[in-house]
Amino acid sequence: MTVAVDDDEETETNDVAVWSINWRTVEAFLACATCWREVATMNRTIRTGLIYADVDAMMRRRGFDDIAFADMQLMESAALTAFAEVAD
Repeated sequence: MTVAVDDDEETETNDVAVWSINWRTVEAFLACATCWREVATMNRTIRTGLIYADVDAMMRRRGFDDIAFADMQLMESAALTAFAEVAD
């Protein structure tokens, strides 16, 4: 993955800085993008959490350790909070 630096202060982006110590966890979380459990309601679809059987299979196949899994669970919790805020 490459990262480009944009020196134009007037440009708005959705970029997020990630400390190198956290990069492996971010990779694990992004690799689980298709592992969300979703519930459809009349008005919208709600993500209720990750499907851990799918997450476990993905993480094992890609060589992630138990620490990355625990860190990813923290990211899942934060993501669920953010999803709820956006939905309101």
